[in-house]
Amino acid sequence: MVRIWLWRGLASAALTLLVACGGGGGGGSNASALGLSGANVSGATTVTLDGVATYDSVPNTTGALMYAATAPKPVRGALVEIVNNVSSAILSTTTTDSNGAYAVSVPSSTSVIVRVKAQMVQGGSGATWDVSVRDNTQANAIYAMETPAFSTGTAAGTRNLHAPSGWGGSSYTSGRTAAPFALLDTVYAAQSKVLSVAPAAVFPALRVFWSVNNVPADGNPALGQIGTTFFTDDGGTPAIYVLGKENVDTDEYDASVVAHEWGHYYQSAFSRDDSPGGSHSMTESLDRRVAFSEGWGNAWSGIVLDRGNYTDAVGVRQAQGSNIDLTTGASPNPGWYREASIHSIFWKLNSAVGFKPIHDTLTSAQFKNGLAVTSIHPFTAAFGAAAPAGSSALAGLLSAQSISAAPNDPFGTMETNSGGISGVANPIPLYRSAAVGGSTSACVTNQAGPGNKLGDYVYLRFATPSARNYTITVAGPAGSDPDFVVYSGRQIAEANAVSTTETSSVGLPAGESVLVINDFNNSSAATCFTVTIQ
Repeated sequence: MVRIWLWRGLASAALTLLVACGGGGGGGSNASALGLSGANVSGATTVTLDGVATYDSVPNTTGALMYAATAPKPVRGALVEIVNNVSSAILSTTTTDSNGAYAVSVPSSTSVIVRVKAQMVQGGSGATWDVSVRDNTQANAIYAMETPAFSTGTAAGTRNLHAPSGWGGSSYTSGRTAAPFALLDTVYAAQSKVLSVAPAAVFPALRVFWSVNNVPADGNPALGQIGTTFFTDDGGTPAIYVLGKENVDTDEYDASVVAHEWGHYYQSAFSRDDSPGGSHSMTESLDRRVAFSEGWGNAWSGIVLDRGNYTDAVGVRQAQGSNIDLTTGASPNPGWYREASIHSIFWKLNSAVGFKPIHDTLTSAQFKNGLAVTSIHPFTAAFGAAAPAGSSALAGLLSAQSISAAPNDPFGTMETNSGGISGVANPIPLYRSAAVGGSTSACVTNQAGPGNKLGDYVYLRFATPSARNYTITVAGPAGSDPDFVVYSGRQIAEANAVSTTETSSVGLPAGESVLVINDFNNSSAATCFTVTIQ
């Protein structure tokens, strides 16, 4: 049998049992080849111990988990520890290879356990990473599976480990040992894609939080109330929280969902993401930053998993869900404000030119540090500089989605597609002009919906003659609550007090900046503000 544990703290810390004998269900053996094998080495002080670590993978190709098609897959890149069963000292460490195999030299005739942690670690001077799958409802402990204690004897030996799904046919009937390793494997695949074009990539530490108690309810993450599967980088260690509540929403086997969130990690780690977040769907017209971010995440899942659809299982027995075609853009009303338009462009662009030109663009200084906020237009301009050979392919994809294909136009000055928004809050032009010392009218609308939709934000460009503090004031009508964000290459300030007038002193460099304004209440088809910059 193989047990799943939660591992707290350093190597010398105590182990806490999560699920004992976690492999009763799911079919098949929990640990194969448990007997030692190999030739005797008379008088040897060390012996070789090897094995293979696998987990039950439950596919989701159409929107529902296909338990009948469960198959073992290797646990790739995971940390393996050989632990003295008496002293708890770690005697040897290694990592599993791409086939899930490991091999170590261990003291002979010693009682040990083999522990495979849901963690990938690599240090050194080249590519580095530290990824761990943890239980947010158990003090953020790391998941691991391990064998029972055994003697290493005087011969080379084998210990294989297998993490079962725990599925009993109509429900989970035993510990879901495989889940953390399924999550780890999706991250492994995502990292591998980046390493294929950037072999020296340095990945910031990432924590993936999953629990069988994680539910789609807002509240305390320590109780499993995480709201949804999401990525966060609030200045601490980047993290992905993953739903896991049976018969409600489980995402450990929804590789599309996990890869999508890792796509946001990629933006945080290597590129840039100005999205304000919030709810979104395939049918909505979104703020340009949201559409770009979510469209990228969808496409990235297909790029990593080498598939043209995005699936997400929910409901009783995880038997319902969604299945999104990544190859087809938005219809009707395609444009720069639709995530389906963006994901189809990225997916097809990758098929046409490969991932390296896309990576080179997203990590370029022009895209990362440019004045325009993240959207398809500055990506197009940066792509033309980073990968000019692919510009014609991108131009065709943009035109097919009713997006301006004008090169070298990060601000979309040639864009004519308003998305059907009319009146004074028409989003065309994408950036309006403002001047220091004067006043400007800027309007938003809820025509496409409140929150993070098309027209909910208005964008102003202005030039500052010198580096100093500037007072920005946004005054609105009764019932409004203006907020704003200032960008100068990246976000440098925000103001979100509860008031009809928002004022803030912001230190700005000489040159251009961008002011993005929204109305927190956004209760009208047209809410206009008076903007002054002094």
